[in-house]
Amino acid sequence: MNVGVGVDIVDIERMRQRIDAETGFRELVFSPEEIAYCEKKANRYESYAARFAAKEALLKAVGTGIDFTQDMKAFSIHNEENGKPYFKRSESLDNFLQQHFTGELEIQVSLSHSRQQAIAFVLINRK
Repeated sequence: MNVGVGVDIVDIERMRQRIDAETGFRELVFSPEEIAYCEKKANRYESYAARFAAKEALLKAVGTGIDFTQDMKAFSIHNEENGKPYFKRSESLDNFLQQHFTGELEIQVSLSHSRQQAIAFVLINRK
């Protein structure tokens, strides 16, 4: 049963500017694993933007939206061997979800990007 849905789109140039400004935004929002993954990519800003969009889409699916009171690094996006993205389950993420939903939850995420924009779509289902 679907209990939450969220979508977000991020401008890649704006993400580049925020990361290149070296204000600590990258370290505030992305886990060390996400940073390592993105930095290995030829088009790293597209990967950062897609992951940021996924975090925002997750918060929209929960119904809170983004406000940076949550530890954004706890909502870490990883990839299976075949490239499929997923939210790495952690105690912090599970506690956050249980504040808003009951039962065992499954999170589905889809990422895509063009040269200018990245988009993420998140579904939260109760098993």
